[in-house]
Amino acid sequence: MNPHLVVTQHLEQHLIPAATWAFGHVGQLETGCTGHLWHTADAPHTTLETVFDLASLTKVLVTVPLLLKLIGAGKLDANAPLLEALPEVRGLPLETTTVLQLVSHTSGLEALSPLRTWGLPRAEALQKALTMSRPKTGIVYSDQGFIVLTYLLEKLYNNTLDIIAKQELFTTHQIDLTYHANPNHCAATELDSSDKLIIGRVHDENTAAMNGISGHAGLFGNILEVTKYLTALMTGQILSPALLQTMNQEVARETNDARAFGWVLPHENWLGSNTAPPDTLGHTGFTGTGIWFSLQTMQCNVLLTNRVCPSRETPNDIAGLRRAFNQAAWHT
Repeated sequence: MNPHLVVTQHLEQHLIPAATWAFGHVGQLETGCTGHLWHTADAPHTTLETVFDLASLTKVLVTVPLLLKLIGAGKLDANAPLLEALPEVRGLPLETTTVLQLVSHTSGLEALSPLRTWGLPRAEALQKALTMSRPKTGIVYSDQGFIVLTYLLEKLYNNTLDIIAKQELFTTHQIDLTYHANPNHCAATELDSSDKLIIGRVHDENTAAMNGISGHAGLFGNILEVTKYLTALMTGQILSPALLQTMNQEVARETNDARAFGWVLPHENWLGSNTAPPDTLGHTGFTGTGIWFSLQTMQCNVLLTNRVCPSRETPNDIAGLRRAFNQAAWHT
């Protein structure tokens, strides 16, 4: 089925208000959009300029390339104990953890961080995150690990992550991705505790407790800017060929998960579909976003939705949509 039809028909049958998408070979991408910015009939129509909360795509669009830039410049060793870069973890469970373990979700940290419950100022919350225990084994998808990496990046770059990303990644390539979205251009996410739609504010609770700026969530952007970024990444404008190779190498694999340097690799029941090129990298975001691309074939698929609007509990089969979209897009 045509990828455009896959998305439009899915939204006709499931309660996802808005979607934009892109697919194809770099330089020849097709784009589309459908739906409304939120779940009521009077909501504005979705356009290609509609800005979405990218959620955990922040991990791979901000944190991963910033880490790789430091590694490429010889300022960070991904395999060295974290203690070498952060003396403040001496005597703490993270002392022997490596950046590679944190970025590949093999550090032993819990999946969810209680940071939002601490009621601490951002700087103090980041400091406390360094003290967390490591009770897990294997691959455990962990926002906590990327909160630690936020602390690391801000220390090594000597700035807050929103400014670092703008200076090191976005401004140079004239890409309009941001931690500070204009609500007038945004698709809504969830109803908050006051029954008001979240529009232009980060959906992730821990990121909200960090003033909207973290390495695990917080980035906003529209389909045009996300694909512009992805094109720059794939064509070696953001990272060198050597760093792209590092980013693409397998770090850990289990039956239902496989990890490269921050990205997800093809595995059983993968959302990128079973017809993706073998070297495909992908990642998703809780709000309903996703990116998949192959450096070998120079193809990419991007799907942005607000599937959590009006509630994360609304049945929407986002996993089925992602697989069907990718299944169709790889063969277009």
